[in-house]
Amino acid sequence: MNGENDKGWWGRFYDRLFSGGKRLDKGSTVDPFVSQSTGTGEQVDAEKALKLSAVWACVRLRSQTASSLPLHLKDFERKIARSHPLYKLIHDAPNADMCASEFWQAIVANIDLWGNAYSRINRLKDRIVSLDILDPQYMTVKRKDSGEIVYIYTKNNVDSGEYGEAEILHFKDFSLDGLVGLSPISYLAQVMGLQIAANNAAGKAFKNNLKAGGFLKTGDRVLNAEQRDLVRKALNEYGQPENAGKWMVLEAGMEPANMSGAWINPQDAQLLESRYFGIEEICRAFGVPPQLIHSTDKSSSWASSAEQINQNFLTYSLGPTLKRIEQTIARKLLTPEEREKYYPIFSVEGLLRADSAGRASFYTALLQNGVMTRNEVRALENLPAIDGADQLTVQLNLTSIDKVGADDKDKD
Repeated sequence: MNGENDKGWWGRFYDRLFSGGKRLDKGSTVDPFVSQSTGTGEQVDAEKALKLSAVWACVRLRSQTASSLPLHLKDFERKIARSHPLYKLIHDAPNADMCASEFWQAIVANIDLWGNAYSRINRLKDRIVSLDILDPQYMTVKRKDSGEIVYIYTKNNVDSGEYGEAEILHFKDFSLDGLVGLSPISYLAQVMGLQIAANNAAGKAFKNNLKAGGFLKTGDRVLNAEQRDLVRKALNEYGQPENAGKWMVLEAGMEPANMSGAWINPQDAQLLESRYFGIEEICRAFGVPPQLIHSTDKSSSWASSAEQINQNFLTYSLGPTLKRIEQTIARKLLTPEEREKYYPIFSVEGLLRADSAGRASFYTALLQNGVMTRNEVRALENLPAIDGADQLTVQLNLTSIDKVGADDKDKD
């Protein structure tokens, strides 16, 4: 079937042209995600998706939470490598324009919206001196027949250029080939299009004060043009939200007809239900518990406590993203020799911190069983170290099972 007779051909062509690619095979090119058409007629892109409160809340929650976690560079003795040049870049300030928190927030937000985040690696000889964020919607990724990956940036004449793989720090979301990430906005465009359409419908309903149109009976009389114009103006005036509850006088034998359903309940019209369903679908796409974006209209089986919700959020949503960021930093910003000595890692202890009583019980168990020193516990609580608190301690009454009763036999 040729393109002229296939009604869906242009739609599929448009989607392939603007919705990005799925795989980066040898000799192929993957364009960035720009927008995706939906069955509702909405053209969904990252900006429109962010105008949905659920998308805004999920992306903000994930990006701000990730950016609030300290990113350290440690050696394999688990000591912070403060003297390494890379430490200040990833922990303090990747460039002169932003702090580390702002940088990592933008990186995670780009991953969530476009499926990919890019940063240009600026070097002075062999030393990395800064990392500059690039807009993912202008980045095309090309893989040559030889397997070499090239990044083509076409934002404007000043910033545009072609970069080799060693010049770009590329973070990916869920991927089918491990080379380019897939945009959640692209694959959830239908859900978001329905959500946008439901919001628009609800907005129109509320604009009309939730009142539907109806009929007026004039009996056997036929109104002239002037009379019809006067009736329409009166109906329009009393249809304004500010005139809700006011009474309109019907003259000349006019009476309302078909007004039993004039006041429409949004739930009956399935507006609210479809909007709640859209929120749940969006949360599912980003792996965010609905409670964390303040959606509590329905009971959830995510967890029964705030601590468990945080644990599930870290394990199933944020954790995989953080791990990919850590491993990408190690692969692209550390030499093979340095990777045998150092590794980047996010400190997630603060996210898992329980209430005061729970933390006290947890620390007590670790201290009494010689797992942590008191200074290590003080460090977790952001307290300074003190002298004499670097020794592992255990309870004196603890002993191994094979020695139970040995003292009594010696006395005999």
